[in-house]
Amino acid sequence: MQLVVDKIAKSFGINEIFKNISFMIDKGEKIGLVGVNGSGKTTLLRCLLAPSTVDGGVVRFEPGLKIGYVEQGFQNIGEGSLWQFMLRACPEIIAMREQLADLEERSAKLPPGAELDGVLEEYARVTKHYEHADGYNYEAFIKRVLIGLGFEEAVWDKTAEHFSGGQKTRMMLAAALVRQPDFLILDEPTNHLDIVMTEWLEKYLQEFKGGLLVVSHDRAFLDNIATRILEMEGGQLTSFKGNYSKYLVQKEIQIATLEAAYASQQDHIARTEAYIRRFKAGIKSKMARGRQSQLDRLERMDAPVQHEEFALRLPPAPESAERVLILENLAVGYGDNVLLQDINLVLRKGEKVGLLGPNGTGKTTLLKTILGELPPLKGTAQIGNRVKVGYFSQSYERLSPQQTLLDNFLVEYGFTEERTRSLLGGMLFHGDDVFKEIGTLSGGQKARLVLLKLVLDGANCLVLDEPTNHLDIMARETVEAALTAFGGTVLVVSHDRYFINEISDRIWELEDHRVYDYKGNYDFYLEAKAKRQTQAAEQSGKQAVSKSSAAVAEQANAFAKPASGKNKRTYSPQEAEKLLAKVELSIREQEALLGVLEKRLADPDSHSDPAASEALAAEHLALQSEIEILMARWEELMEAAQA
Repeated sequence: MQLVVDKIAKSFGINEIFKNISFMIDKGEKIGLVGVNGSGKTTLLRCLLAPSTVDGGVVRFEPGLKIGYVEQGFQNIGEGSLWQFMLRACPEIIAMREQLADLEERSAKLPPGAELDGVLEEYARVTKHYEHADGYNYEAFIKRVLIGLGFEEAVWDKTAEHFSGGQKTRMMLAAALVRQPDFLILDEPTNHLDIVMTEWLEKYLQEFKGGLLVVSHDRAFLDNIATRILEMEGGQLTSFKGNYSKYLVQKEIQIATLEAAYASQQDHIARTEAYIRRFKAGIKSKMARGRQSQLDRLERMDAPVQHEEFALRLPPAPESAERVLILENLAVGYGDNVLLQDINLVLRKGEKVGLLGPNGTGKTTLLKTILGELPPLKGTAQIGNRVKVGYFSQSYERLSPQQTLLDNFLVEYGFTEERTRSLLGGMLFHGDDVFKEIGTLSGGQKARLVLLKLVLDGANCLVLDEPTNHLDIMARETVEAALTAFGGTVLVVSHDRYFINEISDRIWELEDHRVYDYKGNYDFYLEAKAKRQTQAAEQSGKQAVSKSSAAVAEQANAFAKPASGKNKRTYSPQEAEKLLAKVELSIREQEALLGVLEKRLADPDSHSDPAASEALAAEHLALQSEIEILMARWEELMEAAQA
C-alpha cells in the first residue's frame, strides 16, 4: 500500500472544505480525481503533501517513498539554463557522481591495505545505488522527457527564467518525471500541453510502475490513463472503478438510486409527520408518540448534491452568405517566418471546424490573420457577406483587469444595473461578486465572462481560441451543448480531444506548414490521418528502396568488374591487395551502421509513426543488400590477391 488516507478533514475558518475523507492507493494504481472547480481537489492534494495541515485524521505514505508533485501554475525556476535546471531535478544523482569521483581520486592515492579496501567497498556501495537510480542514463532520460514535452534541443541552453508561464509549468512536469518517483501527484498536468505532448504523457503514465493521483478536467486523458476515479462532491469523496467513461455510467446509476431513496424517505417523513399532527391529541396519541420516536431515531439522508450550472444559450444565428470564410493561396506568419502557406479552404455556413496542431505551428496566428489583426504574408482571407464574427481569445483581451465585472458590462453594453446583475448571475456571479476587479478572477471565471459576451454579441460565426481552458468538466459540457445547438458557424482551436469530437464536423490540422482538411469529427480524423500516413509510408518506402538500390549500385560499381566478356577487368595481386583494404573498410562501416539501425528497429518507440517505421525497414534492407555486394567483391579480390 503506497498511500493510506484515513478520515481526514480540512476547514478554512468556518468554511468546511471536506470531512471524513478516506481512501488508499496501491502501487501501480492510477487514480483520477474529479470534481467541479472549488470542490476542494487541490486542497486535498496539498493536505497529502503536508499531513500536519489537516484538521483531523491521518495521511500515511509508505516509508521511503519518493514523491513527485506538479501543481497548477509554476514555482521558482531559479537561475541557469533549461538543461541546468533539468540536471538539478535529481540532486541525489549529481551528489553520487561527485562522491564517486572523490572516491576514485582517494583510491588512486592510497597504497594497498585496509584503508584502500574500505574506500573500494564504499565505492562499490555508492555504485550500486547509482546504478539503481539509473544514473548512467540520466542525461538520456532528460533528453527523452524534454523532447516528449515539446522542448526542442535548440532551447535547452536558453535561460530558464525567460520561458513563458506555460513553458515553466511544462518544465516543472519534466523535472518531476525525471526524478522517476515512486508516487506521482499531478494537478492539471495537461493544461499547457498540445495533443501530441498529451499523448506522449499518456503513454509515459501508462507505463509508469508507481502510484498516480491526478486532478484533470481532460476527459480523454482520464479515459486513457485512469484505473479508478475519485469524485470530490459536497465535501465527500466517492470511489468508482474504471476510467472516466465507466465512472459516468456508475455515476448516473448512483444519482438515480440516491434521488429515488431520498425522495422515498422524504415521502415517508411527510406521511409520518402528517399522522403525528392528526392524532397527537386523540385516542391514537400513544401511537402518534411512537411514530415520533421512530422519526427521531431515523438516520436522515442528505439531499443529493445539486451543482449550480451557468446558463449559456447562444441566440439564433442571423442569416449570412453560404461561404462564411474564403482562404485563397494564403500564407501567414511574421516577416520572414512563414508558419503556414498554400492555404486554399472555404468554411461554409453552419460548419463547425476544429483547428488542431502542436504548439507553435500557427493556430492563433491563422485566427488573427482571418480576423484582420495580422496582415497575410501572401494571398487573401475574406469574410463572407453578412457574416458577424464573435471572437474568444485565450488572453481575454475584452476584459479590462482594473474594471469591476459590473462596470465592464455596463460600459460595453449600456444595460441597466438590474439587467447586468441578472446576466452575471446566470454565469454564477452573485451578490458582491459583481464588484470584484476582473484582474482578481480565476481563468475559469474570466472564460465565463467572455462566453457571456459572445451570447450578447449575437454573432453568426464564432472564432474560439481555447474556450475550455480552466473550465471544469461540467462547464465544458455546458459549452459543448451550447455550441452543438448553435445554428451558426464555428471555428475553434482546442487541445481537448473529447470537446473537439463532440462539437466538430470538420477538422483542419496544421502540419508541415500546411493545413490538411478532414471532413468529419475527431474520431474520423484519426482514422483518415492513419490511412494517409500509411499510404505516404508505403510510397516513401518504395522511394527509399529505389534510392538505396541506386546508391548501392553506384557504390558497387566503384569496386565492380564486368562479370564476363572481352572487357572483363583483371587485377594483379598488388592491385587486389590495395583494393581489398578499401572494400574491408567499407564492409566494417556498413556493418556498424547496420548494428545501429537494428537497435533502432528493436526500440518500440521507433514504430509509433508508421511512415518512420517503413523508412527504417527500407533502410535496413538496402544496407543488407549493400553488404552482400561488398562481400562478393571482397571474395573476388581475395582470389586475385592469392593468385
